[in-house]
Order: sequence, then C-alpha cells, then structure tokens
Amino acid sequence: MAASRKGLVEDLIQRAENFRLCGPGDDPDEQTAVTVGYHHLVTQLQRLASPILPSDAALHLKNIRVEINNIYSVYEASAELDALIPEIKAALEHLSEDGFPTATSAYIVDPALIARLEAVESSTYDVAALVRICKEINSSYAHGNVLAVALLMRTVLNHVPPVFGHDTFAQVLASVGKSLKDSFDHLENGLRKVADFHTHRKIVAVESYPSAAQVEPFKPQFELLLHQVESRLKMPGRVRP
Repeated sequence: MAASRKGLVEDLIQRAENFRLCGPGDDPDEQTAVTVGYHHLVTQLQRLASPILPSDAALHLKNIRVEINNIYSVYEASAELDALIPEIKAALEHLSEDGFPTATSAYIVDPALIARLEAVESSTYDVAALVRICKEINSSYAHGNVLAVALLMRTVLNHVPPVFGHDTFAQVLASVGKSLKDSFDHLENGLRKVADFHTHRKIVAVESYPSAAQVEPFKPQFELLLHQVESRLKMPGRVRP
C-alpha cells in the first residue's frame, strides 16, 4: 500500500475533480448513488492522504462528512475538498514515486509551539510578526519552497535578539550559557551561512534548487530557540531593555 500511495491519491484527486453530482430534484436512486459514491471517495482520501498532510490540513480532511441520501452533505463536502486539493497536491510533491516521504516531517516549527507563541500576552513585545513568520516557514516548507524557508529562518534570527536583551543574534550567542551555546552556534554559523549563500549566489550555467536536507538539520535548534523566546516572553515583570 505504501509503495502505491502517491498514485492512488493522485487517482482519487482526479476522480474528485471529475465527480458528477446531481441536484436535489433528481431521482432518489441517483441521489443515493451519488452520495454513496462520494462517501466512498472521501473515505479513501481520508485514509490515504491524511498521513502525508500537515496536522491542521489532515484534521480538516478527516472532519469532512458525507451522509448517505443527503445530497446537500455532498455539496458541502465537495466545497471543503476542493479547498484542500491544492494542499494535498503540494504534499504529494514530498513523496517519491515509491510513496515514501522525501522530507522527515511536514513542518519545521511544531504547530503547537506556534499556537503557544500566538497566545502569549506580553506588554513588552508584539509577537504577531514572529507568529506570522513561523506560519510562513511551515507553509513554504509544505510546498517545497526550501529557499524561502532558509531565508525566513534567518529572518527569525535577526528578529528575536531584543527578547534576550541584545541587538544581534551573535550577541545572544555570546551571552548564553553552555547548555544553549552549541545549539545557538549551529544556527548562527550554520543556518545563517546556508541562507547567506543562497542570498548572494549568482546564476550559473547549471544549477539545482536546494533540497529540504539543507534546512532540516537546523530544526531542533530552531525550535529550541523559539522555546527560549516563549519562556522569556512569559517571564513576569520583564521590561524592554
């Protein structure tokens, strides 16, 4: 099943896009056939496509319901599925022809961490831009836009130093304790250099687009940085430096 997942999902998408609906005034037997057929199609997509989707999109897909002999439920399900199909197609780009993922996860930043950052109430710093950047990182990663991911991750390094009481991430690196220094050094002297390379490189005769392997190694340290940002934003009585 795993080896044929990509082809099966592609076939289901095509069937969904070409599925022939009927009206509420059509023959009851035809309505039954349509609702049964669409229910079967949605169920297959839920089983096969949900594992390859980001968690929020997978939950959205799993929540689509089709009631037998209720043609209006088909209309609603069709509208929901049409909105999800572009995201399913994007997820398929991360599967090899054998149906195996070409990336180790569906996101760079844990959506639960983003939700916690979004919920932080700080009178010192506005995290709206940071939250939006993190969401854009995950969206870009899910769609295979690795270059955008690298540049956005570097943007976060430039964005968060004031939370640590500094102007630059290099200053943050110099000030943290040993337990964080190695991880932050990996970001400053690894991730930043990857992003800088792609920012300044010139067009050449033969070139390839960067793969997910260029940003994935920085995921643990990047999430650790965001955890530290979250923790410091929640510190009581914290004032702007």
